[in-house]
Amino acid sequence: MVIVLSLVSGLLAYASFAPLGYWWCAPFSLALLIHLLNERSMRRRALAVMVFGASFFAPLLSWSNTYVGNVPWLILTVLQITMLLPLSLLPMSKLGNLYLFPSIWVTVEFLRGHFPFNGFGWGRIAFSQASAPYALVAGIGGTPLLSFLVAIIALGIYFIFKLRLKIAAIVFISVFIFTTITFATLPAMPRRDFPILAVQGGVPSLGLDFNSRATVVFENHLRASADYLKTEAFKPQVVLWPENSIDVDPFKNRKVRDQLNSLVDNFHTPFIVGAVLQHGSNFQNASILWEPRIGAASIYIKRHLTPFGEYIPLRAIAEFVSPFAANVVDFLPGERVIVHQVGRAKIAPIICFELLDDASGRVMARASNLFVVQTNSATFGISAESDQQLGITRIRAIEHRRYSISISTSGVSAIIDPRGRVTHKTGANQRAIIDSVVGLNNSLSPADRYGSQIEFILILFPPILVTFRGKRRREPSQ
Repeated sequence: MVIVLSLVSGLLAYASFAPLGYWWCAPFSLALLIHLLNERSMRRRALAVMVFGASFFAPLLSWSNTYVGNVPWLILTVLQITMLLPLSLLPMSKLGNLYLFPSIWVTVEFLRGHFPFNGFGWGRIAFSQASAPYALVAGIGGTPLLSFLVAIIALGIYFIFKLRLKIAAIVFISVFIFTTITFATLPAMPRRDFPILAVQGGVPSLGLDFNSRATVVFENHLRASADYLKTEAFKPQVVLWPENSIDVDPFKNRKVRDQLNSLVDNFHTPFIVGAVLQHGSNFQNASILWEPRIGAASIYIKRHLTPFGEYIPLRAIAEFVSPFAANVVDFLPGERVIVHQVGRAKIAPIICFELLDDASGRVMARASNLFVVQTNSATFGISAESDQQLGITRIRAIEHRRYSISISTSGVSAIIDPRGRVTHKTGANQRAIIDSVVGLNNSLSPADRYGSQIEFILILFPPILVTFRGKRRREPSQ
């Protein structure tokens, strides 16, 4: 029975993410997991956690095997399951331990987001909650607080099924009050007065070799942008291209550089483009602001690289596991925070995998008033990866209270407002243009100011409180 219920719990967690997107499944999933962690035997609790993790992560991360085979996908899944095992350390049969579950859950997500190889936070429960009525609490305490709140709601559901209705009522009333206060203290939406154009130019083919034909991806975006700007009355202040939209180094390929200069100069409009730059025998993943009559005005180099995608840790082992690892030339990370200044807009480039990094998002928010998420989903085919990433972007827009433009070469591109609502969205794997007017927000959310401190309070304060209360109850009365 433990195995069956654990399987159901993991599948419910998976169902809360795209492509299904049933956000309300997440708290029910964790409530069932809490029930399973009531087992007094650590072996049975560990079994429940492993089956939960397998039925959650295996389908969630199935996009990772699209072109590289099943072995890397299985290794990634096993690693994520292993990171969940601390959940089994304490039996939830004790009331005090039950109250610790939200802190333990946030702790596990913290560990997954930082270890190993700087972490892999895909599948954090908060990232499934962009459509939840309480999602706006992410603007108060970031992703950790939203995950913590989902775990608290799960406790309330668990107490209902255990007929501890008084405790359940306290839980849900507290959640309602906190969410109401969050809504009541929301700042006004920024005035929409900054016109942008986002170009999803498409790729010649999906797969690992999406840019094997030199300059084809660049020419797709060049043609799509020129065709639009020639015929439409809408005049953007900036045109946004995705990650890898220039598939050769524009500083080394004169023809590409001249074509880009001509495009930008002819339409008197700056472009923010994604390019792969050569750096000696290595590469760098760059976001470049290309201005009329100037050329490259600012260059941001991706700082948080994708392990096993942009560089290979433990290369000897990786090449033994997958033949594709030998073809990966390590990228070099950037060291500086650079934002692109276009008029009043201070545009923070966030390149794909950097979305998972809480600290990087806070740093970017402090320097900017608009986010552009440049990504490339061609290497994941028509899988759910792009829609799952869009869910993450929606939570980040709420967390940092920034309009966010997510622009992909071939996946799903979208405009998201500071409350996580998708105002424009393209279809997947097609050439598409989004013209829109967005707002600029220079203020910082509480999550930007105090996010790391709030995360550590969520992790440390409940255990301290439970320990203190337990100690007082054991003390003899005077």
